[in-house]
Amino acid sequence: MVDANERPNRSSAPAATPARATIMLGDRSLELDDIRAFADDRARAEYSPAAGRTIAVAHETLLRLAATRPVYGLSTGVGARRSVAVVRDRESCLRLWRSHALQFGPAADPERVRAMLLIRANQLARGGSGVSPALADALLAAATREDPPTIAFGGALGTGDLGALAALALQITADEPTGPFAASDGLPFMSSSALTLADASLTLVDLDRALDAAVALGAASARALRTTAEHFAAAAFEDRHWAIRDAAARLAPSGADSTPRVQDPFSMRLLPQSLGSVRLSWERCREATLAEVNGAHENPRVFADEQLIAHTGNFYTVDLELACGTLLRALAQDASLLLARLGLLMNPRYTGQAEFLGDGTPDATGAMMLEYLAAAALADIRDLAAAHGGHGVHLSLGAEEHAPFTPQAVRRLRQATESYRTMLACFAVALRRLPGLDDLLVGLPEQHGGLEDRDLSGELADTVSVLDRIRLGESHDRTEGRR
Repeated sequence: MVDANERPNRSSAPAATPARATIMLGDRSLELDDIRAFADDRARAEYSPAAGRTIAVAHETLLRLAATRPVYGLSTGVGARRSVAVVRDRESCLRLWRSHALQFGPAADPERVRAMLLIRANQLARGGSGVSPALADALLAAATREDPPTIAFGGALGTGDLGALAALALQITADEPTGPFAASDGLPFMSSSALTLADASLTLVDLDRALDAAVALGAASARALRTTAEHFAAAAFEDRHWAIRDAAARLAPSGADSTPRVQDPFSMRLLPQSLGSVRLSWERCREATLAEVNGAHENPRVFADEQLIAHTGNFYTVDLELACGTLLRALAQDASLLLARLGLLMNPRYTGQAEFLGDGTPDATGAMMLEYLAAAALADIRDLAAAHGGHGVHLSLGAEEHAPFTPQAVRRLRQATESYRTMLACFAVALRRLPGLDDLLVGLPEQHGGLEDRDLSGELADTVSVLDRIRLGESHDRTEGRR
């Protein structure tokens, strides 16, 4: 959906989910706000009555059709064993989960585990998997526990988070033949990239907030440095995409605040194009993520209405991997300009203040070290944005000869987002040393001192912690009410 300005609605749900709201799975699509609220334990979830019926009918359909034709993973083995006939019983189902439940590497944080549970439950509510109602209910019950299941990253390649979901299945069934599951649940429950999607969803929320802070900081710097207003003239952006037009409008200083300079440095002049392009890439990544979150992309896929089972490759998450790669590169481009803008703040030619925004002491280095930290963060982002997909693999005796490596791309995006937020905090701490900035920006933490040479570590940490609340003061916001 787009608004009157062709701008996609970033959430069809309320911007902030009310405390302990109930998300009715199956009634509507999930949005990033829903996933964040559930991950933060600010919302609970239930299957809607329609979703409950859908899950039950899909399970019955799977069992009925499996009695008349081969079904991968149910009447056959998996991977290279796909030609081996199998008669699934409850013990065989548990063996399948045990053999796939390889857990190694860093543990997923509780928020990502809760998001994973919500996403997989939402996918089951679509009815494409054929998972039994008993296991679907047990999955949602696990999401309400005070201590969520223990899940580790690692082993997934973008063709399903098999290890994570197998480990989850064993934990919610207590690895017992009498647990809440059916003999047919082995492969259908695992056939998802729910952990990767949880990681992507929460990372995108963090980056969304960082991009809003970047616009606020960019607008404040344009005003503080008296950037030439015509660089942001609306007429110059009429044929640009909505995101670039929107960025220009939010960044533009009034003509009275600008200088008669003909052209400012690239880092100021390209603010709308750069931040707008990052937002466009963010939107594309959001679309790719939510398409998977709200889809029934299992293999095999159950179609209850058509009484059909289809073996597909829809578990292949290449679209999300490509979207992450584009967003990473866009972020690296903008981070380069952000470092250049930080350099302008150190230059008396643009600020009219002492070098490095110091106190004027001849040998003072003031905020200089913020440049070094920001440059190190930029180096990390550039490394993370390097090409990483498209490589072949040879797995399961050749049954799988390719993988998009989507989980790795998502983790890179998470790390790059953290580095970008560090750069924004460095810029905010430096920018605040200019006169009048507390009037320009709202949400900044208390300063730890003045312009004298001092350790800025504590102030930087405080700024990182409040970055999501930083915004342009209302008297300087020319776009109030537009968003």
